[in-house]
Amino acid sequence: MMSAKKHHFYFHYASLLLLLSVGYLLFFINRGYPHRQFNIIIAVAFFYVIWGIIHHYLKGDLHVRIVLEYSLIALLSAFIIRGAILR
Repeated sequence: MMSAKKHHFYFHYASLLLLLSVGYLLFFINRGYPHRQFNIIIAVAFFYVIWGIIHHYLKGDLHVRIVLEYSLIALLSAFIIRGAILR
């Protein structure tokens, strides 16, 4: 039988994989519409930060620096992708 801690681990990362997969699928479906793609990237980045906050809160190690790290990774990713699609 799987321990509760291991079950949470799999659920957390499965939900992250689902979030990123749906974001990729929506991004791909909207090719040719760069402004829609950018809105999708912003939404995925936002939910990535929310996912990180919830994940670390449930683990018991949520700190301001972790929120800052997730926020900066999301912003950097959105900025790089924006540069690639909105030339």
